[in-house]
Amino acid sequence: MSTLHCALLPQEALPAGFLELPAAVYAGDPHWLGEDSAAVATQFSAANPWFADGRAMAAVVPGRARLAGFIRDQLIDGERAAFFGFWEGMDDPAAHREVFRAVSDWARAQGATALYGPINFSTYGSYRLRLDAFAHGAFPGEPWNPPYYPALLETLGAELRYRYFSTFAPVDAVVASIGPDFARVKPKLEQVLRLEAMTPAFWMAHLDELYGFVDEVFGGNFAYTRLTREEFGRHCGATFAERFCPETSVLARAHDGRIAGFFLVYPDYAPLLRQGNPARLPASAVNYREHAALLPAPRRALARTGGVHPDFRALGLFTAMGCELSLRAAGRYEDIAGTLVREDNNSRQFALRHGRAPHHYGLYRMRP
Repeated sequence: MSTLHCALLPQEALPAGFLELPAAVYAGDPHWLGEDSAAVATQFSAANPWFADGRAMAAVVPGRARLAGFIRDQLIDGERAAFFGFWEGMDDPAAHREVFRAVSDWARAQGATALYGPINFSTYGSYRLRLDAFAHGAFPGEPWNPPYYPALLETLGAELRYRYFSTFAPVDAVVASIGPDFARVKPKLEQVLRLEAMTPAFWMAHLDELYGFVDEVFGGNFAYTRLTREEFGRHCGATFAERFCPETSVLARAHDGRIAGFFLVYPDYAPLLRQGNPARLPASAVNYREHAALLPAPRRALARTGGVHPDFRALGLFTAMGCELSLRAAGRYEDIAGTLVREDNNSRQFALRHGRAPHHYGLYRMRP
């Protein structure tokens, strides 16, 4: 008979078996990029400033299933919403029903009428569920889970709320196809801004400006949670900046010096992180300066995070930055990916025109 263990965080410690479960679930999976159990424990502790106005709980059936619940004072589509995340488990529906029932009961007691996930704390953390293309592994930050998760989640009463995708293509093919796009938008753009490399040094020197920029650009996104300046520094400070590629990431600056947009590109560090690599590195240790040169061919560039300030959206800047980063990737990477795009987002057009071989992901909603 299974035994359910629950804990309220951060007042209590994570229940026994919570941190150990992923290693058992992915024991035979060479694609798994791992989970840093020490980092997860810190996230659920009082050291995490998220708990200044957030509440969480965790539930685990040791060796079988685990789940966490999160809530802040947040309305989504007019409803008080909670999130579920850190979901892992064996193909054991009964155990999953236990942990989801525990989180649902807790969320309902907090006044939530909708439960969204998987979302780990907030959309600044890992979120979404992998739906297909399981033979191809995952890049860092891409959802990864056993193939039975989507159907299992639906049997628990969840409905697919939003769909996302990533596309993949050879860099040379993209470069050959973007000429008309760039020719269409570049002359108009150059009248008001310039495109240059986004470097870690610029990022860190302008972190205060970027903090406000991120709110302006992404504040309307689904389930966006405004971070404090301290939280932003933790999520997007030096460690964050040291991982993106300074050769291909793009910064758009208006002639008056304002940040008009940026598009961050990362090497796909997955070959260095996979469980199947005997010289595997911990994800927390990876940075561009030390590790990009260690990546085997074919090297893949991940176009991960792009945004345009509302004042510049009529200029086709997102398309221009996509073209610019693709040109910068030529000779440095063999493949390029447009990643984690929501299917109803306007930015999907560039990825759909120039990419192929998509991976799909889902974000789910259920009633607690």
